[in-house]
Amino acid sequence: MANVFEGKPDGRQLADVDAPVSRFRPKYRALTDDEKALHDEIKSKAAELEAVFEKVKNGRYKSLAMTELETSVMWIVKELTS
Repeated sequence: MANVFEGKPDGRQLADVDAPVSRFRPKYRALTDDEKALHDEIKSKAAELEAVFEKVKNGRYKSLAMTELETSVMWIVKELTS
């Protein structure tokens, strides 16, 4: 199986960008170049925000903020890739 980080689809990814969406996604649809760029931008901005959050002292609220940032990124990427 090809390594997904080499830019080649493996057995879990379809080559078709217009593949029907499944709630459980047995196969992921291929992303367009614009979608890939947007995915990278989302992850980059999230990493920037994470670095800002790290400047705040540790505590319960910081932990909650980090969890919500992770959750937010997860859901928006799920929407982007659906």
